[in-house]
Amino acid sequence: MHPQTINIVWLKRDLRLRDHLPMVAAARAGVPCVVVYCFEPSLVAHTDYSDRHWRFVFESLQTLKQKLGDRLLVCQRECLEVFQDLADRYQIAHIWSHLEVGLEITFKRDLAIQQWCRQRGIRYEEYTQDGVIRGAINRRGWRAYGELHLSQQPLPDTSDRLASVALPPDLKEKLEGPALPKKWTTPNPNFQPGGEDKAWKYLRSYLRQRHRNYSTQLGNPSLSRHSCSRLSPYLAFGCISWRSAHQETEAWKVRTGEDFNLPNFLSRLYWRTHYLQKFESMYKMEHRAINPRLEEVGRPHDPDLWQAYVEARTGYPMVDASLKCLEETGWVNFRMRAMLVTFASYTLGLDWREVAHHLARLFLDFEPGIHYAQHQMQAGLTGYHTLRIFSPNAQAEKHDPEGVFIHRWLPALRTVPAPSCWQPWKMTAMEQELYQCKIGEDYPAPIVEYETSTKHFKDTYWQHREAPETKAELPAIWERLCIPEDVKKYEVDES
Repeated sequence: MHPQTINIVWLKRDLRLRDHLPMVAAARAGVPCVVVYCFEPSLVAHTDYSDRHWRFVFESLQTLKQKLGDRLLVCQRECLEVFQDLADRYQIAHIWSHLEVGLEITFKRDLAIQQWCRQRGIRYEEYTQDGVIRGAINRRGWRAYGELHLSQQPLPDTSDRLASVALPPDLKEKLEGPALPKKWTTPNPNFQPGGEDKAWKYLRSYLRQRHRNYSTQLGNPSLSRHSCSRLSPYLAFGCISWRSAHQETEAWKVRTGEDFNLPNFLSRLYWRTHYLQKFESMYKMEHRAINPRLEEVGRPHDPDLWQAYVEARTGYPMVDASLKCLEETGWVNFRMRAMLVTFASYTLGLDWREVAHHLARLFLDFEPGIHYAQHQMQAGLTGYHTLRIFSPNAQAEKHDPEGVFIHRWLPALRTVPAPSCWQPWKMTAMEQELYQCKIGEDYPAPIVEYETSTKHFKDTYWQHREAPETKAELPAIWERLCIPEDVKKYEVDES
């Protein structure tokens, strides 16, 4: 007897049913189909991921399960092993997926799957999303491609047209692998829940009301939790497509005439895909500086400083509060993220890779393409972006004037009013007694002196950045990563 012919839709960072071209293609084919997601042990073990990510993925898959039922196969095994076991029992005709702008480990996995499909005579199609051009070595034509992608109508949910495959119980058990850890399957109310329905709920509440204070509250670490869209984890794991979010926002902007906050949000959606394309064109920035000459900036490992940073006891309240907030909820606003990177780089002199890995584990919305391109820019590793250092003390004064954020996340400072809670080490002994907060006991003293340490690392950095050999790298970097019309601007800046 000939084995049954089946098709596969392979889910990666596209955990949705709407605007999902692989699902549409599978429905059109009319062949029984298995929709597969794999919690890959090799990826789970990667230093950039933590339980919060896999819990979000699990919750997103549960939303899909409500609609797909038995057509969704969730496995805790490597993808290639699962496909091989299916191929041993069935004739796989076609595999569809979206491309993933991911870590090197996922890029190599994709190449291995493609090679395996060629060897087995299986047709494999990988569709773009987010306006990213696979394998582009420069930015020529990228803007037009992205605008074309945005202009196309989002695809409807066609999952109800997928014919199912009746997997034998023994095969299904083998394919699924071990049961998922309880810490992934147990909800945590401190984190945004995963799922396509939640993504649309967040977007619509933002458009109907929350966007009104977007631009004015963007920098405030407390108020931004409500006035920002909070779509980032849903975009990162593909619970909603970039195109759907953009078109829904654009339609609301036209309908309401809102000409300030929503255009600002739309520009950030656009720049998101700009950074994804950067990573696609230079995925090795996961491992090395964009400007290789800046790898030479000396950053000797100091285990005491590193541990203080990881444990949120640097003695700088805005830094510690941001790290505590991330640990508990997985989200802080962009300004606090930039501050965490520049403080680690230019005040503590920590290695950028260690910091990038640590923050990746904390960010619920960790998306490699955004994370590494942004991290390197804030750490000054491109060699051409304006160097902006976000002082924790200045951020506290400007964006947490009443100390609301500091008090929320640092219990030891809740009795210390602003402005004293911004720089508590400046309190007199009498003030420490009055506010019942002794520096060095209840809350740590600063682990370094900010101005002195920051000046030291800045001076070291600029010596390397201004070196002729560092500047000589810039034309090749601009050619690879920059939109052509922006290159002239950087050339003028560096002349």
